[in-house]
Amino acid sequence: MKKIISMLLVCALVAASGLALAAAPDKGAVYTMDTAGAMVLQNDKDRGIAYDKDQLTNNPVIEGVSPTTGLPVGEGWYYPVLVQISNPEDTIKYNGKNVTFAGIGLRAPWGGQYADIVYEGLLYREGQTRMTFLFSDSLLQGQPTSAGPVRSARIGHALLREEWQGGIAFFGGPSADGNDIVKLFKELGASEKGAAFNLEYTNRYKDYHYRVTGLKSPENVTVDPAGIRELVPEEYREIEQRPFLFVDENIYTKGYDKALSVNLDWGHKRHISHFYYDEATGTYQRYSGAVPYTTFLSVDDRSSETAQQMSFANVIVQRVPYEFVDNNPIMPKMQAVGQGNADIFIGGRYIPGYWVRESVTSPTVFFDDKGNEIQLCRGKTFIAHFPAERLLTYTTK
Repeated sequence: MKKIISMLLVCALVAASGLALAAAPDKGAVYTMDTAGAMVLQNDKDRGIAYDKDQLTNNPVIEGVSPTTGLPVGEGWYYPVLVQISNPEDTIKYNGKNVTFAGIGLRAPWGGQYADIVYEGLLYREGQTRMTFLFSDSLLQGQPTSAGPVRSARIGHALLREEWQGGIAFFGGPSADGNDIVKLFKELGASEKGAAFNLEYTNRYKDYHYRVTGLKSPENVTVDPAGIRELVPEEYREIEQRPFLFVDENIYTKGYDKALSVNLDWGHKRHISHFYYDEATGTYQRYSGAVPYTTFLSVDDRSSETAQQMSFANVIVQRVPYEFVDNNPIMPKMQAVGQGNADIFIGGRYIPGYWVRESVTSPTVFFDDKGNEIQLCRGKTFIAHFPAERLLTYTTK
């Protein structure tokens, strides 16, 4: 396990020194997304945007304002909970045709409407992905009481937990030497703090998760994020808030391209996603392939009538390198400590930006093209942990 920690620290030091981490060969990826008429962002040179290091400190906490969405929040103790969410494929009839995409039909998630931030990252080298929902604001109202389907964690997810210092619910993970997720959470201190909720330990959290009847295993585990949050020992509940900067209206207009659609090709034709800007709501609506990406109301109400399409005020494509442990195509090791390009979409505009994360326990700070910390619109944010060599496009009309 010391091997894993040393490996993480070495990667952090290399990235922090300003040396570029070379992208691994893009083995297995097959790009099928149409690029005609679109602006293509792929394998871009490191922008090296200059920034003032004073901006890497935490922003002031504003009483009554959420650090994750910028929206009003009630009183209560701040402690976000991340949940590992599966993104499996399903086939449905849509617009009169049978289509197969990830995270649709009966394989759509539930409880996602409560997530402040949704992360997506590579799970398989060939382009299948996994989601992470971060809940914070809603937890102050005791919601959600169900989220899923819950799946396993990887090294990058453990690093994401360290960034937020909150809880994380997951269902097991790899256990090989040098890639043991349970041991990694222990080494990082998350287990000692009561922050790592491994639902594979059936009896330990039996009142807070179960397998859903009628859904095929393994995509059938639900968890109660609000409930497991209450299990955190009181001595570990005092964690520091790490607010983003928010504005009421998008400040990135003059001099910035319109971006009316944002399109991510992870390298697998069934995991292509699109974000279409809706001017009426000021949000990007997410699609999985051609189908709206929705979330069911709850584990007890998984009906199409109540399903909600997930939409975001901000879409951030954070360019990060991946390696694969022992060259195993399903064991990604995401390097989320360091710095690199970030393609940012706010208010129907494109901002060529940058990201910096100084250490395993530091927050990720996003910068605009002028070296100022990005100012997000209030609302939910989508963040893709996206390799530089994967295909991203946006359209201006």
